[in-house]
Amino acid sequence: MSATPTQAEFEALLRDHHAWNDHGTGRQLVLTGRALTGLRLAGLRLDGAVLDETDLSGCDLTGTDFSHADLVGADFRNARLTDADLYKANLTGADLAGADLTGARLLRTDLTDAVLIHATLDRADLTKTYFCRTDLRGAKLRGARFERTGFDADLVTGWDASDATGTVLPGSLVVGPGGPVDAIDALREAGALVRPFTGKAQP
Repeated sequence: MSATPTQAEFEALLRDHHAWNDHGTGRQLVLTGRALTGLRLAGLRLDGAVLDETDLSGCDLTGTDFSHADLVGADFRNARLTDADLYKANLTGADLAGADLTGARLLRTDLTDAVLIHATLDRADLTKTYFCRTDLRGAKLRGARFERTGFDADLVTGWDASDATGTVLPGSLVVGPGGPVDAIDALREAGALVRPFTGKAQP
Protein backbone atom coordinates (compact mmCIF):
# COMPACT_ATOMS: atom_id res chain seq x y z
CA MET A 1 0.00 0.00 0.00
CA SER A 2 1.35 3.42 -1.00
CA ALA A 3 2.01 6.17 1.51
CA THR A 4 -0.78 8.38 2.82
CA PRO A 5 -0.95 11.79 1.11
CA THR A 6 -0.84 14.84 3.32
CA GLN A 7 -4.08 16.70 3.93
CA ALA A 8 -2.89 19.51 1.64
CA GLU A 9 -1.96 17.06 -1.15
CA PHE A 10 -5.31 15.33 -0.83
CA GLU A 11 -7.29 18.58 -0.92
CA ALA A 12 -5.44 19.67 -4.06
CA LEU A 13 -6.33 16.38 -5.74
CA LEU A 14 -9.91 16.79 -4.56
CA ARG A 15 -10.19 20.25 -6.10
CA ASP A 16 -9.07 18.80 -9.43
CA HIS A 17 -11.63 16.03 -9.01
CA HIS A 18 -14.46 18.47 -8.39
CA ALA A 19 -13.45 20.41 -11.52
CA TRP A 20 -13.47 17.12 -13.47
CA ASN A 21 -16.86 16.16 -12.04
CA ASP A 22 -18.56 19.51 -12.41
CA HIS A 23 -16.97 21.16 -15.44
CA GLY A 24 -15.11 18.49 -17.43
CA THR A 25 -11.76 20.03 -16.57
CA GLY A 26 -9.26 18.97 -13.90
CA ARG A 27 -8.63 15.29 -13.29
CA GLN A 28 -10.56 12.39 -11.78
CA LEU A 29 -9.47 11.36 -8.30
CA VAL A 30 -7.72 7.99 -8.61
CA LEU A 31 -6.07 6.72 -5.44
CA THR A 32 -6.03 2.97 -6.04
CA GLY A 33 -4.20 1.16 -3.28
CA ARG A 34 -3.44 4.29 -1.24
CA ALA A 35 -3.92 4.71 2.49
CA LEU A 36 -6.17 7.62 3.48
CA THR A 37 -6.24 6.92 7.21
CA GLY A 38 -5.69 9.99 9.34
CA LEU A 39 -7.10 12.44 6.79
CA ARG A 40 -10.18 14.62 7.34
CA LEU A 41 -12.74 13.02 5.06
CA ALA A 42 -16.12 13.51 6.75
CA GLY A 43 -18.72 15.27 4.62
CA LEU A 44 -16.54 15.46 1.50
CA ARG A 45 -17.62 14.91 -2.10
CA LEU A 46 -15.82 11.83 -3.39
CA ASP A 47 -18.51 11.02 -5.94
CA GLY A 48 -17.11 9.27 -8.99
CA ALA A 49 -13.69 8.73 -7.43
CA VAL A 50 -11.64 5.57 -8.01
CA LEU A 51 -10.64 4.26 -4.59
CA ASP A 52 -10.18 0.57 -5.30
CA GLU A 53 -8.23 -1.25 -2.55
CA THR A 54 -7.89 2.03 -0.66
CA ASP A 55 -7.34 1.87 3.10
CA LEU A 56 -10.11 3.81 4.84
CA SER A 57 -10.18 1.66 7.95
CA GLY A 58 -11.26 3.48 11.07
CA CYS A 59 -11.90 6.73 9.17
CA ASP A 60 -14.67 9.17 10.03
CA LEU A 61 -16.67 9.29 6.79
CA THR A 62 -19.85 10.74 8.25
CA GLY A 63 -21.96 12.21 5.46
CA THR A 64 -19.28 11.58 2.82
CA ASP A 65 -20.56 11.31 -0.77
CA PHE A 66 -19.27 8.12 -2.43
CA SER A 67 -21.99 7.98 -5.08
CA HIS A 68 -20.85 6.31 -8.32
CA ALA A 69 -17.43 5.67 -6.75
CA ASP A 70 -15.31 2.60 -7.47
CA LEU A 71 -14.52 1.06 -4.09
CA VAL A 72 -13.60 -2.46 -5.17
CA GLY A 73 -11.68 -4.24 -2.42
CA ALA A 74 -11.52 -1.08 -0.27
CA ASP A 75 -10.85 -1.45 3.45
CA PHE A 76 -13.60 0.19 5.52
CA ARG A 77 -13.14 -1.91 8.65
CA ASN A 78 -14.54 -0.08 11.69
CA ALA A 79 -15.07 3.08 9.64
CA ARG A 80 -17.85 5.51 10.49
CA LEU A 81 -20.12 5.87 7.45
CA THR A 82 -23.21 7.26 9.15
CA ASP A 83 -25.42 9.11 6.66
CA ALA A 84 -22.88 8.46 3.87
CA ASP A 85 -24.13 8.41 0.28
CA LEU A 86 -23.14 5.21 -1.53
CA TYR A 87 -25.61 5.50 -4.40
CA LYS A 88 -24.51 3.18 -7.23
CA ALA A 89 -21.12 2.68 -5.57
CA ASN A 90 -19.20 -0.47 -6.47
CA LEU A 91 -18.20 -2.13 -3.20
CA THR A 92 -17.39 -5.52 -4.71
CA GLY A 93 -15.08 -7.36 -2.34
CA ALA A 94 -14.87 -4.42 0.08
CA ASP A 95 -14.26 -5.11 3.78
CA LEU A 96 -16.80 -3.26 5.95
CA ALA A 97 -16.49 -5.45 9.02
CA GLY A 98 -17.55 -3.49 12.08
CA ALA A 99 -18.35 -0.38 10.02
CA ASP A 100 -21.17 1.94 11.10
CA LEU A 101 -23.49 2.66 8.17
CA THR A 102 -26.39 3.96 10.23
CA GLY A 103 -28.68 5.99 7.99
CA ALA A 104 -26.44 5.47 4.96
CA ARG A 105 -27.87 5.56 1.44
CA LEU A 106 -27.01 2.33 -0.36
CA LEU A 107 -29.48 2.69 -3.20
CA ARG A 108 -28.40 0.41 -6.09
CA THR A 109 -25.08 -0.29 -4.35
CA ASP A 110 -23.18 -3.42 -5.45
CA LEU A 111 -22.03 -5.42 -2.41
CA THR A 112 -20.99 -8.60 -4.23
CA ASP A 113 -18.48 -10.55 -2.10
CA ALA A 114 -18.32 -7.69 0.42
CA VAL A 115 -17.73 -8.37 4.12
CA LEU A 116 -20.21 -6.77 6.54
CA ILE A 117 -19.55 -8.91 9.61
CA HIS A 118 -20.92 -7.09 12.68
CA ALA A 119 -21.54 -3.97 10.60
CA THR A 120 -24.36 -1.62 11.55
CA LEU A 121 -26.85 -0.67 8.84
CA ASP A 122 -29.63 0.59 11.08
CA ARG A 123 -32.12 2.78 9.17
CA ALA A 124 -30.04 2.43 5.99
CA ASP A 125 -31.75 2.86 2.63
CA LEU A 126 -31.26 -0.47 0.84
CA THR A 127 -33.43 0.28 -2.18
CA LYS A 128 -32.30 -1.95 -5.09
CA THR A 129 -29.17 -2.86 -3.14
CA TYR A 130 -27.49 -6.00 -4.49
CA PHE A 131 -26.21 -8.49 -1.93
CA CYS A 132 -24.44 -11.42 -3.59
CA ARG A 133 -22.24 -13.72 -1.53
CA THR A 134 -22.10 -10.87 0.99
CA ASP A 135 -21.03 -11.81 4.51
CA LEU A 136 -23.72 -10.34 6.78
CA ARG A 137 -23.04 -12.49 9.82
CA GLY A 138 -23.88 -10.54 12.95
CA ALA A 139 -24.88 -7.45 10.96
CA LYS A 140 -27.51 -5.08 12.35
CA LEU A 141 -30.16 -3.86 9.90
CA ARG A 142 -32.67 -2.55 12.41
CA GLY A 143 -35.22 -0.24 10.84
CA ALA A 144 -33.56 -0.53 7.44
CA ARG A 145 -35.58 0.15 4.31
CA PHE A 146 -35.74 -2.70 1.79
CA GLU A 147 -37.23 -1.93 -1.62
CA ARG A 148 -36.64 -4.36 -4.49
CA THR A 149 -33.56 -5.54 -2.62
CA GLY A 150 -31.86 -8.67 -3.96
CA PHE A 151 -30.04 -11.44 -2.10
CA ASP A 152 -28.01 -14.32 -3.51
CA ALA A 153 -26.13 -16.84 -1.34
CA ASP A 154 -25.37 -14.32 1.44
CA LEU A 155 -24.20 -15.46 4.88
CA VAL A 156 -26.67 -14.20 7.49
CA THR A 157 -26.14 -16.16 10.71
CA GLY A 158 -26.85 -13.92 13.70
CA TRP A 159 -28.10 -10.89 11.78
CA ASP A 160 -30.72 -8.57 13.30
CA ALA A 161 -33.31 -6.95 11.02
CA SER A 162 -35.76 -5.83 13.70
CA ASP A 163 -38.35 -3.36 12.39
CA ALA A 164 -36.87 -3.30 8.87
CA THR A 165 -39.57 -2.89 6.23
CA GLY A 166 -40.10 -3.07 2.47
CA THR A 167 -39.86 -5.51 -0.40
CA VAL A 168 -37.39 -8.18 -1.48
CA LEU A 169 -37.01 -9.61 -4.98
CA PRO A 170 -38.66 -13.03 -5.32
CA GLY A 171 -36.21 -15.91 -5.53
CA SER A 172 -33.70 -14.21 -3.24
CA LEU A 173 -31.77 -16.75 -1.17
CA VAL A 174 -29.46 -16.47 1.82
CA VAL A 175 -27.44 -19.01 3.78
CA GLY A 176 -28.40 -19.43 7.42
CA PRO A 177 -27.23 -21.89 10.09
CA GLY A 178 -29.07 -24.73 8.39
CA GLY A 179 -28.13 -23.92 4.81
CA PRO A 180 -29.90 -22.01 1.99
CA VAL A 181 -33.23 -20.41 2.83
CA ASP A 182 -35.59 -17.92 1.25
CA ALA A 183 -34.33 -14.41 2.08
CA ILE A 184 -37.81 -13.17 2.96
CA ASP A 185 -38.29 -15.97 5.49
CA ALA A 186 -34.84 -15.30 6.95
CA LEU A 187 -35.52 -11.57 7.26
CA ARG A 188 -38.86 -12.18 8.92
CA GLU A 189 -37.21 -14.53 11.38
CA ALA A 190 -34.68 -11.76 12.09
CA GLY A 191 -37.52 -9.35 12.91
CA ALA A 192 -38.18 -7.62 9.58
CA LEU A 193 -41.60 -6.77 8.15
CA VAL A 194 -40.87 -7.49 4.50
CA ARG A 195 -42.86 -8.88 1.59
CA PRO A 196 -42.06 -10.06 -1.94
CA PHE A 197 -41.79 -7.38 -4.61
CA THR A 198 -44.65 -8.01 -7.04
CA GLY A 199 -44.13 -5.30 -9.64
CA LYS A 200 -41.87 -5.25 -12.66
CA ALA A 201 -38.23 -5.15 -11.61
CA GLN A 202 -36.33 -2.27 -13.18
CA PRO A 203 -32.57 -2.33 -13.75
